[in-house]
Amino acid sequence: MFDFIAHLHPLLVHLPIGILLFAGALMVFGRWRSVDVEAAESLAWGLGAGSALLACGAGWLLAQSGEYDADLVQRHQWTGLATAGFGALTYFIKRYRPALATATVLFLTVAGHYGGNLTHGEDYLFPGAKTVADTSTDLEPTVSAQVGELAIRTNDSGATATQPTVRRTFFYRDRVVPVLETKCYSCHSSRKKKGGLRLDTEAFIRQGGKNGSILTPGNPQKSKLFTYLLLPEGDEMHMPPKGKLQLSRNEIALIHHWIKTGASFKEQIEVIAPAATSSGLVAASTDGLPTNPVYELPVLPANTTPPAGGPVVNAPASAEARLLANPIAAPAPAVLEKLRAEQVTINRLTDAGPYLSANFVNVKSFEPRLLDALAGVGQQVMRLRLSDQPVRDADLQTLRQFPNLTRLNLENTPITDAALGHVSALPNLEQLNLYGTAVTDAGLAQLAQLPNLKVLYLWQTKTTPAGVERLRKARPDLIIETGTLQLAKPDTNKAL
Repeated sequence: MFDFIAHLHPLLVHLPIGILLFAGALMVFGRWRSVDVEAAESLAWGLGAGSALLACGAGWLLAQSGEYDADLVQRHQWTGLATAGFGALTYFIKRYRPALATATVLFLTVAGHYGGNLTHGEDYLFPGAKTVADTSTDLEPTVSAQVGELAIRTNDSGATATQPTVRRTFFYRDRVVPVLETKCYSCHSSRKKKGGLRLDTEAFIRQGGKNGSILTPGNPQKSKLFTYLLLPEGDEMHMPPKGKLQLSRNEIALIHHWIKTGASFKEQIEVIAPAATSSGLVAASTDGLPTNPVYELPVLPANTTPPAGGPVVNAPASAEARLLANPIAAPAPAVLEKLRAEQVTINRLTDAGPYLSANFVNVKSFEPRLLDALAGVGQQVMRLRLSDQPVRDADLQTLRQFPNLTRLNLENTPITDAALGHVSALPNLEQLNLYGTAVTDAGLAQLAQLPNLKVLYLWQTKTTPAGVERLRKARPDLIIETGTLQLAKPDTNKAL
């Protein structure tokens, strides 16, 4: 009960702000226009003071969680109480109302400022000149689904495609901290400790939060700091929470690489950066479609040879990379216009290339004929998202007309094992998301024959650990995400 009241504070706190500001404006208006609004004005001051007191009570309960910076909480608390107190004095002592009203509004402003700092961070309103390094401006890492290494793209125009460069960097300080600072510190730092977790120092990262450790050096798959980034955004355990600024695919890959290489907080590491002009690089998705979730596939040419003394990167080109390197005929504009008129989102994977992504997220009433229409550009469709649509097993027969499909999202659809018979006919499929479907172990056996499948998502399906293990033995190169790290549903105020 008390927790519920505490969590009402962000709602209740807006009542005194609006009411007290209205009372002040009403007072100014009455004196400016010589209009008698004393009764309404008094009512507003009384309601404002009362709602401020309620907000203070809920705020005090919320502060008991210990998840906020104590000094800042004290400032917010006392200025909030002063707001309620002066609001009450303004209501009762009419003789000095203008002076008391001014003091009330001033305390209200300061209390609101401190509250904003607690919620959004001290640099939210005035970010200042400090700019956190963007993880995509110097080196853009992507996780190789096959070998788990870091493939890196550089924006150094002076490099050549056949001459990668080696750089040494304090990876945690220079690469990881900027990501944590921009995406995590607002909830997990000295100012705010959601779930008892701080990510602003080595000691606190190693310590973890109320739900235990978040970091297992050398093993990203057992590190909540990484695995919770991959959960579907609607999942309560997904981090950052829905509505917050999310990590990009490159930032997630960067966290993966740091943990996989030992999660060192002090050591320098070498990174290999081939030139941006390398023909083996696959540009990040330009269609704006989120992949839910995704490991970027290998992007370096096979057996890239670094300078003498450097490690060898052996990352075979993905099926998607091979297809992008061999353009086909452009899609028919008339078909694209027809699909867009049906609210199917169509985007090109490269600026002028023929390959497409198709997303049914905006389709309000799915019908099989839409897939039939999409088959008109089936050769060009490389990525298809049918998430949360009432797709039936029989509807997916059309997939046989999409030979170049590399990514398929079927999460939260009513498909069963029968649909996987159609999916197994896709020769270039690399990523398949079956989250929240009714597929079973019997269906998994059909997926073992997909020659290029790299990543498979099976969270909340009807598969069993034994069935998943059989598939792993049949396809040891296949990354299978089952969500087994999600042990229990926490309350919505706990993170990681």
